[in-house]
Amino acid sequence: MKMLKTKDAALLLGVSQTTVKRWASQYAATFRKDPLGHYTFNSVDMELLFHIKDQIELGKTLEQISLPSRHAMEAPSSAEPPPLFPDTNALLFRLDEVERSVRQKADEVVSAQVLQHRTEIDELRQMVAQLASALDKLQPTTSNATAQAGFQFSPLPPSPPPAKKKGLFFRRQ
Repeated sequence: MKMLKTKDAALLLGVSQTTVKRWASQYAATFRKDPLGHYTFNSVDMELLFHIKDQIELGKTLEQISLPSRHAMEAPSSAEPPPLFPDTNALLFRLDEVERSVRQKADEVVSAQVLQHRTEIDELRQMVAQLASALDKLQPTTSNATAQAGFQFSPLPPSPPPAKKKGLFFRRQ
């Protein structure tokens, strides 16, 4: 395992960076700092941090927790640790399937929306055609009826000018 920074260790542990720093400073002899003064954690350090976390979850305080020796934890194990993702190919295959189904669903949604919009546009075209035909029927009838009755349309009388402003009050004329 490579060396982890405080942020990465905090993410793995599910705690804040401040908590990891507090734990490491409590056991300063156990945890190392890099030349810049930042804590770095290897796999053994991470096991110790997980031990601290487990003990705190059991209700112990930092002062009550005693860490196991590093030598006992550093003993080489005969078995290689299991890979993080045992079957990468199956995982990638499943990911491709999910992406394909999402694309297919998105295409179906877009197609349904396009069909709905086309239907609405056709309905609006029919309404416009009906309104145009109704307007055509009304125009000749109105002009013929007014001509036969001898009506003449006169323009509307002029509207009065708007009231003039004077200070905060309006003066009507």
